[in-house]
Amino acid sequence: MRGWTRRLGTTVAVLVSAGCAVAGCSSGGGDTRPVPSASAVSPAPDPPVISEGEARQVLEHYDTENNASNAALDGDRLAGVEGGELLEASLAGYRADRLIPNRKPSEPFTHLDPQFWIPRASGHPRTFVAVAATGADSEDKAVVHFVQETPGAAWKVVFTAYARVGDPPATAGASPERQARPKFEDVARDPSGAARTATTAGAGAVCERYAAAMSVPGGPAASEARLAPGSYTTDLRKRIEDDAHRDERMSQTTTVTARPLTRAVFRTASGARLVPCVLDKAIETKALVPETHLTATVPRTIAFLGRDKPFTTIRTTFLACVLILVPDAPDAPATVLTGGLGQSHPLDAIGT
Repeated sequence: MRGWTRRLGTTVAVLVSAGCAVAGCSSGGGDTRPVPSASAVSPAPDPPVISEGEARQVLEHYDTENNASNAALDGDRLAGVEGGELLEASLAGYRADRLIPNRKPSEPFTHLDPQFWIPRASGHPRTFVAVAATGADSEDKAVVHFVQETPGAAWKVVFTAYARVGDPPATAGASPERQARPKFEDVARDPSGAARTATTAGAGAVCERYAAAMSVPGGPAASEARLAPGSYTTDLRKRIEDDAHRDERMSQTTTVTARPLTRAVFRTASGARLVPCVLDKAIETKALVPETHLTATVPRTIAFLGRDKPFTTIRTTFLACVLILVPDAPDAPATVLTGGLGQSHPLDAIGT
């Protein structure tokens, strides 16, 4: 697992005299020489991984290149500013979109009013996060993880999730479900304003628990997986279960698995850890009676399948980016902050 590590602790410098270091030793005439004591010297802190001005330029460059790449479905150009799981999902989308006739072009967007989480670190890979709106009238913001793998390499977006940071606009007519979504909290900072990171040790376990709880049928209940009830746990599982039973002439299984944790974990203002989980989701639907057939209706699924004619089985795979807030208390339930699992990126589809 490729982790993001931070140097901890202090360096102790011991001053050693050239004279006698034995207690009570004297030299000539009975006068004694004091033995210098060890003194602790705090090391200089690591520098920020990037300045805020540079981070803003990196984000603006990403917006420009991402919009141009989306318009042209240019995966090579996109690879200059995206990497990891996000690039994987984007390239899968490009592959499907090239096969969709009369496809509506992607609308350009810009990250608005960004705030930055810039930690201190030495060595690579390095990470910083931009938290920004993508619409002027929304309570949600994008949480965008940038990584620089090696010195001098391009900063690339590898993970993006959308979290609620405010309340729905008064004109939105927001449903109770929308208003009940958990709110995102800010990162903890040191006195200089640098974002605080947390150890990744054991953090990936919450991703595995969430994946298991969202697999239907089977899988533990949210409470058994030490997950707080809410929009993206109990409510989402109920919707998955309802989909699986909506027609007795077919069966549907949803299997979710967590990828190894390779992204930075940040410490929030409340002292919790903010864990970025990357999940694979597979939905397999089967016709149970001979006269029943399955037909894809989503344009990208049709493109992956190669036709919209009936099938007896369809297996669709997705990738999701999810942020989970994990309290320090070992038995306290974790809170899933983002709905990425319900709004996953399609990767492929196979039908028979």
